Amino acid sequence: MEQAQLVAGLRNRSEEAVAAFLERYRPLLFHCIGHFESEPVSRDDLYQELVLYALERLDADRFDPSKGSLGTWLYRVAWCRCVDLRRKQSTQRAMQLTSMGDHVPDRPDPQPGPGEQVGDAEIGDLVRRALVCLEGEERSLLDLRYMQGQTLSEIADHLGISSEQAKYRLKRASTALRKVLLNEFSLEKMATAAGYIEKTQAS
Repeated sequence: MEQAQLVAGLRNRSEEAVAAFLERYRPLLFHCIGHFESEPVSRDDLYQELVLYALERLDADRFDPSKGSLGTWLYRVAWCRCVDLRRKQSTQRAMQLTSMGDHVPDRPDPQPGPGEQVGDAEIGDLVRRALVCLEGEERSLLDLRYMQGQTLSEIADHLGISSEQAKYRLKRASTALRKVLLNEFSLEKMATAAGYIEKTQAS
């Protein structure tokens, strides 16, 4: 697939173009990721983040073929994104350490308190309501993964696609759910609900 055809297909979210993109540029993205992450799980998560971010940049017409190849542009975008994410993580860590002050407990209490239990129930209700707003495939993917507890391999077999495509679609579905929570529900609850989705993804 030629570069111009690939870019056009990616902007239209053609399954053939997405599959070609993932296969062609996976080594390049992981080469970039290797400078920032060493843990396999973190590397996979960052890979999914970079794929979605690159597609969003393509949608915004940020790729100019007259200035270089898609691969060169993609590596530069991925590197800058990794740097930005690393800075955000460092800032968050510093804020957490500052907020803890001098009082550091020996070990965290594994049992949620009454307030947390009520909060989790309320957030769970928000998520279930938001799922109704998603498209059928997105809702089905999230149900298979988080409600039924299927592995990525099982989801891929169920849909007849590769595990890598299953990862990509699942990440896209999670992003769509987060957008529904942020756009459709009250500002008072949106940050907590969005955090719930991130916590669920991490698990």
